[in-house]
Formats: sequence, structure tokens, C-alpha cells
Amino acid sequence: MRRKTSNKRTGWGLLVFAGLVVFCGIAFSPGLDAQEAKKSFKIGLAVLKDNPDYHSARTAFVNVMEKQKGMAVEFKLLNAYGDLEVYEKGLKRFVTEDKVDLVFTTGTRSTQPAIEIVKDIPVVFTAVAAPVKSGIVKSMEHPGGNVTGTHCAVPAYAQVKAITRVLPNAKTIGIVYTKGESNAEIQTEYFRDAAKKLGLEVLTSTVSKDCKTGEEISEAAGKLVGKVDVLVAHQDTSLSQYGKGMIVVAEKNNIPTYVSLGQLLAQGSVFSLGIDFKALGTISGQQAVKILREGIQPADMPVETDKNYSLILNLTAAKKIGLNIPVQVLKSASKIIK
Repeated sequence: MRRKTSNKRTGWGLLVFAGLVVFCGIAFSPGLDAQEAKKSFKIGLAVLKDNPDYHSARTAFVNVMEKQKGMAVEFKLLNAYGDLEVYEKGLKRFVTEDKVDLVFTTGTRSTQPAIEIVKDIPVVFTAVAAPVKSGIVKSMEHPGGNVTGTHCAVPAYAQVKAITRVLPNAKTIGIVYTKGESNAEIQTEYFRDAAKKLGLEVLTSTVSKDCKTGEEISEAAGKLVGKVDVLVAHQDTSLSQYGKGMIVVAEKNNIPTYVSLGQLLAQGSVFSLGIDFKALGTISGQQAVKILREGIQPADMPVETDKNYSLILNLTAAKKIGLNIPVQVLKSASKIIK
């Protein structure tokens, strides 16, 4: 198997699939020659603004497609690096020039423009926190139109409950999120409702949609210092890239941090209850295979997710701020970073 890859930019070891052609083995059956048995497809990989979790999901999606016997798949990559105008033009090119058979998107902000522009071919998304409230699908069971995919939100109640287990004395949760990003605003709303049920208060501080530095995140987090018992980062585009700014402020002020994004644990966050984005990408790949090979309509394919939530604890980060995690919580953790 050979690949042609090229990229003029760097970041998290992003694999570029532009112009990639993968030829898998052909399954023969009596009466069929190679040409008849083989099916060829073009898939557009649409990226508005990338992050490590999206990259992991996209890689898993491509891996699923690579392993399909009797299929030849050509991948076209669109990476707009956060430029919406470039992204929209690229989506139109997918339809008019590249003639792709399916578009794959990662995240809410990548998916919303795609469903507005791509109307006559399937769109499969992954890592969307709230597909219904974001206006991407009509319902989880019956998406409608030409769209389906996987969602990434761990139920807010489960997340807040995890916070109370790790921090039994916590009374006030502080959330830093991107103002105007629908998926971040929806998650914050869910968090507020869940916290109320568990007797906790929620305070928030926001950054702009065009946030490009950790300093802006740090400034937003700083506004909550002295008012909250824990700082929270959702599955949020700005926080995914610059969330270290929140962690730095938290460490300086001995505030625990809870995140929904796995990569922020490696950067010093204390704990997380999250979803495996690789698993999400794999599920989305399986959905795409059913659409392309079996002719199943996206409208009839329920939005799925991976329900194997993982409680991960960073003991090194906890030690830095003098936090002792309850023994029972340590015993129940899926993974402990030491």
C-alpha cells in the first residue's frame, strides 16, 4: 500500500491525506471480474480548525476505510486552519470540482457550514457535542437529510458527579469557554443544569471565537480565581488549543482543573471523564462504509457514540497543587498518570 502525503504546515504531527489513494485487496466471487468487484470512491476530509482529538478521530476514520476489501478510496483533504471563507470555498470545491462521494467532518464548527453547503451527497461527522441543539440533525435516532455521525458529549450529570467524587468539598464550578461557539455554550448550559441538581453553583468566563493565544485563556481563567473550587474546560475549539493558559493560572492558585479534552491532561490538568476520540472515528468510518457500500441513507442511520467513559487522574498535577484524591476514586479510575 502506498500513500502520497504532503503538508506545508506542522502541528501535532497532522497526517495529511490530500491526494491519498488507498487500494485495498479485491474480494472475488464467481462470475465477477476484478473491475466489477471493485468499487472506487472519493472522500473529502473537511477540517475548519484542527486539534489533537479531531486528528485522532480522523486518523481512525481513514484507517477503517483503508481496511475495506474491494474498495479503492481516494481522500481529498481540506484544512482551512480556522479561516471560514477558505473552508466554505473548499467545501464547494469538494462538490463541484472534486466530485466527492462523501464528506467527513470533525467537530461542530466544521460540520455546521458543511451541512449548509453540501446538500446532495452524504456528510458523516464525528466529535460533535450536541448534534440536535446545534441544528445539525433533527434527532439522534432519525437524523434526516443527508447527515449522520457520532457525538462526543459525556452526559453533564456524569461529569459533575465525577467532580463531586474527586472534590467532595467543592461548592462552585468555574467554566472557561468560547463565547459564540454553539457546542461550548450548550455544554455549559447542560453543566449548569446538572450542577444545580447536585447543589453546586456555576460561574463562567469566556473567550472570543477568534481566540489565538493562551494569554486570552489565562485572562479569562484569572477572573474566576478566588471564586471557584475547580476550573473546567469543555470540548471547545479554543480550549483544545490554548487550554494550557487555564492550567497555568490554576496551578499558580492551587485550583484543581477538570477537562473533557484528553490532551489537556498531558499538559497538567488534574482529571477528566471523557470519550475515546479514536473510538468515535472508528464508528464514523463504519457508518461511512454502510453508506457507500450498502447504500444505507444517512437519514435512517442513528447518531452514535462510544459509551466507554474513562476517568483519568493526573497525580503529578494533583501533587503540584497539594490535592489529595480520595482512595475510592483512585481505585475506580480507568487510568492514573504518575
